[in-house]
Parts: sequence; structure tokens; C-alpha cells
Amino acid sequence: MSKINSDGRRNFIKKSTTAALGGALLNAFPYNSYAYSSSDQIIKIGLVGCGGRGTGALFEALNASPNVRVVAIADAFEDKANNALVALKQHYNEQCDVTTKTMFVGFDAFEKVIELSDAVILATPPPFRPKHFETSIKAGKHVFMEKPLAVDVPGFNKIVEIGKLADKKRLNVVVGLQFRYDIGNKEIVSRIHEGEIGELNSISTYYNVGTPKVLTREPQQTEMEFQVRNWRYFTWLWGGQLAGQAIHQIDMMNWVMDDFPIKAIGNGGRLVYSGVDNGDVYDHFFIEYEYKNGIKMHSQSRNMDHCTDKMGWVVKGTKGMANDRNQFLDLNGKSYWRYRDRDDLGATQIEQNVFIESILKGRHVNDTEYGAKSTLTTIMGRMAAETGREITMTELLESKESIVPDDMSWNSKSIKFPDKNGNYFIAKPGIQK
Repeated sequence: MSKINSDGRRNFIKKSTTAALGGALLNAFPYNSYAYSSSDQIIKIGLVGCGGRGTGALFEALNASPNVRVVAIADAFEDKANNALVALKQHYNEQCDVTTKTMFVGFDAFEKVIELSDAVILATPPPFRPKHFETSIKAGKHVFMEKPLAVDVPGFNKIVEIGKLADKKRLNVVVGLQFRYDIGNKEIVSRIHEGEIGELNSISTYYNVGTPKVLTREPQQTEMEFQVRNWRYFTWLWGGQLAGQAIHQIDMMNWVMDDFPIKAIGNGGRLVYSGVDNGDVYDHFFIEYEYKNGIKMHSQSRNMDHCTDKMGWVVKGTKGMANDRNQFLDLNGKSYWRYRDRDDLGATQIEQNVFIESILKGRHVNDTEYGAKSTLTTIMGRMAAETGREITMTELLESKESIVPDDMSWNSKSIKFPDKNGNYFIAKPGIQK
């Protein structure tokens, strides 16, 4: 990101907000000429999880208003926290009040950030989210949290419980499922709900991309450190690709359906992942979800290099089709409408504008419910693939099984260790309960 001086940043914000106005951003948030309040109120914001998405969300929160000051950051790893602090000083020095004394490291570092902040960005891997969310809301802090929100049903239940507490305390919660904030998506979903393509009859989603980078094991690392460094290769740390990536398209379709699936059946496994470096996650899924009205959603996703990448979604109806390019097509596949506005503000920036504006203006927003339910949708799909069984939402909600270790420390013995050959246990359909 290039450095933006004070005047340049103000111009950027003004242009961004004008674009948002032109797209009828959110009826609940009638923006003025800027995306921020002109009051003297200062929002002290903290970051928990200094990876790429965490720092990106923080930068966008700082873009949203000059009233935002970052006061504390935390990460499990010192190098990640240091890198974030360097970037903040380089690009947002005027809004950065973080010092080496307010840069915290370790599994308990989140508590110190929450204590110092008015609002927090929670962007660690998802098994930590329920505890971080609970601590934040009970401490009276506003929260932006990245998806997915949990990796198992107990985590989902905790998120829902704390989301209700946020409502009671009038605390604002925005979830990083940014498709819901995209202006073009809002327009096309509205048109679908108004019957533009007739009665819906089928849905498909795609998230086919390459493999995450593997960070090789270092001799001094504990097993916990290796796994957290390579969190996208461990189910307890990522929730699998359905939760970590495909959740965006799945959530979009839940929005289109204005509902959540009642059951799932599907396949998954490992075709290219193998050996000591690739953890225990599946590298591909194909899940058939079914909504209570009988409509089925087919979700295809994989992490494989040198294959055809495809991300997106298609909704078919009795009159036509809609797709991820915000386009309507007739039943012969001919395009007859497409949303086009190249000046629109990016959805991740919009969601930060909404988050910051909701605090400054005292307007309540809470995305927890749909964020949690779409997270649960991905958990249901993963469990269907791992077990080879049809999983209903009713039986899923009865699950008490947690896949998150009890001992969250660098020397934890409660995580799954590899066997003597360095291989991890892999869930196999028909065998895994």
C-alpha cells in the first residue's frame, strides 16, 4: 500500500463515500459527505491477529475516519506483530499510537489489547474467535471479526450466545463476510428477491484455487507452533476450506435464499495433500446442501496447484439465471443486464466504514447471526464429507464435540500429534464418527 498523506487520505475517503452514496450503500446508514463523523470523538482501536487479513482490515478501519487511532496490537508470534507495527508506522504514522509497550505477543496477548481499546479487530485463526469475542463483548468493546467464526458446534453456540449479549449491550459487531456489503451484490440480491429470474430451482458455488504456502518445520519449534504457523493445513485451526474460503459464496447463497440449509451430503478427501507437511485437512470438497423448500446448492471447492481455478456462484430460476459477475442471463444464456460501476468502493472498505460509522453515530449493527449460521453451514458440509453421511442441521446442533484443544499453550499435549512417520490422522468417510 502506498503512503497516503493527510490531504490525500481525506480525498480518498471523500471519493470513496461519494461512490458509496451513488450505490445506495445501506439504507440504515445514510452517509453524509464523508465516511466519518466530524465530531471530536476518538475511537481507540486494537488488532488481535497481525496476519495479512488482520492488518488489511486495520488499514481499512484507519481509512474510514481520521477519528480512528490504533493503540494496541497482538499476535501469537513476535515477528508477525513486528511486521504489522512497521507497516503501521510507515503508512499510518499519524493514526498510530502503538509502541513496543502496547505490542503484545502470545496466546493471552488479546486480553491486553481488548483492555486498551474501544473497538477491536479479531483476525486470528477461527478456533480462537469464540473466546476473543466473548472477552471483547463482556468488556464492553465493539467488534469486527473475520470469518469463519468457529470450527465446531460448541464454538458456534458460544458465538450466538455472545452475539445476543452484544445486542443487549448495544455493542456493534461487523463480520468479515464482505459480499453482504458489496453494492452490486445488494442490487442483484434485491432483484432476485423481487422475482427477476422467477422461482429459484438450483444453486452452484465454486472456490477452486491453489494450495496455501507451507512453512517448513524448524528444529526448535514445538508441535503447536508448527501447526499454528501452518494453520490452513489443520482442521482445528481452519475448519477446512469450506469454512476458510468457500464460506463467502455459501454465505452469499444463504443471503439469496434468505435461509440456511437443513441438511448436507457430500464428498471430500486428499488427492494432492500428503506427507509430513500437509497436516490433516482435505484438499477438496463437493457438498450438496438442501434448504427446507427443497432447493439444492452444490458447493465445489479445492486447493490444488496447476488446475483450473474458478471462484463464484450461479443461481438458476424459471425465468433466467444470475451469477457472481452481477449479471442476469435468459434461459438461453444471453446476458440482458449487468451491474456496472467501476467507481464503487471495495466491499472490505465499505464494511469498515459501516463499523466505524456505527460507533461514531451511535447506530447499532450486529452481523453475528448470519455470520454464525453461515459458519455452521460450512461445519455441516465438512462433517458430511468426513463421515460420508448425510448430516441434518437438527442432529448437528446436538453435537457437543469440540475439535479445539483444551490446552492452548506452546507445549500443548492436547493437540493431535503426527505418528512415528510424521503423518497425521486423516478422517476417512465411513470410519470417522
